[in-house]
Amino acid sequence: MSVYAQRRHIMVASQLRPNKVSDTRVLDAFAAIPREEFIPKHIQSLAYIDEDLFLTDGRFMLEPMVLARLLQALEFDGSETILDIATACGYSTALLAHLGQSVVGIEANKALADAAHDHLIKLGIDNGVVLNGAHQAGYPNEAPYDAIIIEGAVAEVPETILTQLAEHGRLVAVVRGDATTSGKATIMTRKGKHEFQAKVLFDAQTPILDGFTAPKRFEF
Repeated sequence: MSVYAQRRHIMVASQLRPNKVSDTRVLDAFAAIPREEFIPKHIQSLAYIDEDLFLTDGRFMLEPMVLARLLQALEFDGSETILDIATACGYSTALLAHLGQSVVGIEANKALADAAHDHLIKLGIDNGVVLNGAHQAGYPNEAPYDAIIIEGAVAEVPETILTQLAEHGRLVAVVRGDATTSGKATIMTRKGKHEFQAKVLFDAQTPILDGFTAPKRFEF
């Protein structure tokens, strides 16, 4: 077993299982996908740390435990079409390709999006693709989606993204007003054309995603 394979095993055993990640499909995905393959060589030694991993220009990969619990909340059965917003290096898109039928990853940083595309090809993942585009826009061309994940904290989920959910589709994100407040991992389920049910899952101090800060309110 390679050093990275050992670290991957330890991540599943010591970061995920003890922190309420029990879905075997999610655990199997994290055990199967080599996280180090999605990380620049100069920081590959940090591939399996149990915190958010910062990459470049404000972009980051979610802490494995937070990502795993968000994916678990989506309750995949393997038939889902998925939208992965702010995928960074494409690691999460690879995990989602393992869990669902097809996945579109969106990344605003072109260099990261290009690298993610190459990573997926290298690993032979053919049911997932990463495109360069604005996170706030989602990807309406392939909507509606059974599941959507936003990989970073947001002050609120834009309506443009919510409307890309299918009927009974689920969206997970960390909702966080600003850097001084506690983030709440939240799942939103579409119940009708304009009706969405939200449920808080757990606390998460996930960094705020650029472009998703709270809108300025008019003050007298």
